[in-house]
Amino acid sequence: MPLPIPYYDGHVHIFPEHWQRRIYHWFHRAGWKIRYQDFYEESLWDELVRHGMQGASVLVYAHRPGIARDLNQWLYAWGRTHPEARLYGTVHPDDPDLPEIVETVLDSWSMAGFKIHANVQAVRLDDARLDPLYRAVLERNRGVVVHAGREPHANATVGVGYFASLMARYPRLRVQVAHLGFDEVEAFLRLMEQYPNLYLDTAAIPSTQLTIGMEALRAVIHHFPDRIIYGSDVPILEEPFDAHWWRIWEACAQEPIRQKVFRLNLERFWNG
Repeated sequence: MPLPIPYYDGHVHIFPEHWQRRIYHWFHRAGWKIRYQDFYEESLWDELVRHGMQGASVLVYAHRPGIARDLNQWLYAWGRTHPEARLYGTVHPDDPDLPEIVETVLDSWSMAGFKIHANVQAVRLDDARLDPLYRAVLERNRGVVVHAGREPHANATVGVGYFASLMARYPRLRVQVAHLGFDEVEAFLRLMEQYPNLYLDTAAIPSTQLTIGMEALRAVIHHFPDRIIYGSDVPILEEPFDAHWWRIWEACAQEPIRQKVFRLNLERFWNG
């Protein structure tokens, strides 16, 4: 059934079906019980629309070099029939043609920006190989969505320290940090005091993998009600989507904050 207000989702992953199957398989081997592992492309999008979603940031990421162009091409073609979607393309730091890929995504296809998954792509966010991307995004007033936090799979390329180094070099960068920056939420909140274009999203928060008490979640949202974005992380959820949605709704507590978290903050992030 539709949820009580039309809303936007700031964190949705839709891949070509053959890639989505591989992603589901990876999570299955890692012990996750993905609720939506039978949903692909249109059925995934239709499930969100059925609940009242009116627009979403659709994110893809290249886990190895040499596949970003094909993923971006697919995303662009998919997006042409879904005008309510804001598309975030991908590059891999080892792509030799990274500047050309960036130009195509931003100029030829007018995408909203890029998704960088520091964990999956095994790249520090302050890696100089990504500088052409950051400069291009800034010049065109677009955005970047990043997985910067250490959870749920820590490695040597994630953590708030690398992200802070990036922001020190590009303080005007418009960036959305996934999963509230888990598990260094407080450190990311301190950075928000310094950088007015820094937002956090609620993707998969809280869940069996990213746990936070309701009081703590409510405190985070009420501390920065203008810069917390509702994101689901669909399809990578181990619970029904609407259960996650209602939990964030309850944490917002007040109607003006709900309007911001579920719609207005993402509009501001999209539009700069």
